[in-house]
Amino acid sequence: MYKNTRKQRSYDHRLKELVRSTGNIDFAIQRGVPRSTARGWLTKNMSDVITVDALDMSLVELQCEVVELRRRNSRLIALLRLIITVMKVTHFTLSQIRLPQEAQKL
Repeated sequence: MYKNTRKQRSYDHRLKELVRSTGNIDFAIQRGVPRSTARGWLTKNMSDVITVDALDMSLVELQCEVVELRRRNSRLIALLRLIITVMKVTHFTLSQIRLPQEAQKL
């Protein structure tokens, strides 16, 4: 028996919201959405979407966050360089450290 299955397409929730808020399906039709699907968006309730909070941030807020993350990154890099320098000065190696028995590793 031959089973004719089609893959259901999914669309960006922002496009659906644009069609709902304007009441105009032309935006969706111009982007290849079938007319019947776009009309259905006008009557259906919007489903919940999980998103990233950065999408709701303004440009200034995003720029402030980038500055803060760069500052944090530079501190972490400086700390890592300090640890590596201390390890080199003290001639620290893992080759002379005895690892625990198998039961203790678990």
